[in-house]
Amino acid sequence: MNTTIIIVSYKSELLIDKNIKRLSAKHKIIIIDNARDKILKRNLEKKFKNVRVILNKNNGFGQAANLGAKKSKTKYVLFCSPDNFLEKKAIAKLEGFSKKLNDNFGLLILMEKEKLKRKVYEIKKPNSFLTFFTQRKVFLRLKGFDENFFLYYEDNDFMKRILLDNLKIYEVPVSFKAFKGSHNPKFNYEIELNRNWHFMWSKFYYFNKHYGYLFSLFVTIPYFIRSLFRIILNFKNHKTRKIYLHRLLGLMNSYILNKSWFRPKI
Repeated sequence: MNTTIIIVSYKSELLIDKNIKRLSAKHKIIIIDNARDKILKRNLEKKFKNVRVILNKNNGFGQAANLGAKKSKTKYVLFCSPDNFLEKKAIAKLEGFSKKLNDNFGLLILMEKEKLKRKVYEIKKPNSFLTFFTQRKVFLRLKGFDENFFLYYEDNDFMKRILLDNLKIYEVPVSFKAFKGSHNPKFNYEIELNRNWHFMWSKFYYFNKHYGYLFSLFVTIPYFIRSLFRIILNFKNHKTRKIYLHRLLGLMNSYILNKSWFRPKI
């Protein structure tokens, strides 16, 4: 048992049980539940002996993922969302790639089932990823995710720091099925508002962190103008207008260097 599976959940009670059932009982699973759902914790820990649920204040994906890594004890950690169902023997395959590489890597990124390729590809530019495998000591040495991000771009930022540390990143032919939504559908609208606010805040923060204020302003001003136009265009459509308003507010808060304070009202 060289790998701990870390799952960050938020209102994910409809999927997470099904996800765990697909995983081998020999692997330790740590769930960081940002909704602090005591019923979920009781049910899962009673049903699965290899599962530990930690109830956590919702400070975003990055903070929760970092906490999971700190609580794990194994050589490797695999981060997986509640709606990402791993293929069978995924852990064994990932540990096999690690052995072939003599642990000379920063990240192994899994492929979505629909995009599965049969070759290993080296990734040389930061981008977004969903499910990944790494050495715990490497993750902790690099201080994990930047916890200023609440949602979005923390993966791009982590990948950039790995590359700057001269570590290799590979996309490997180990697949997962993505269901594109881990939360209970009844919270869709509030989650959508939250996503739009943080997507724009995080976009500016990422570029500002790595390339400076003027460059990030140049990159995001078109989004600001487009959001303002959409707010006017959807004046009578309250729900759509509110979504674009949150995009605008996320950007405005990033421009004045406010922290990512917005949280879903659930």
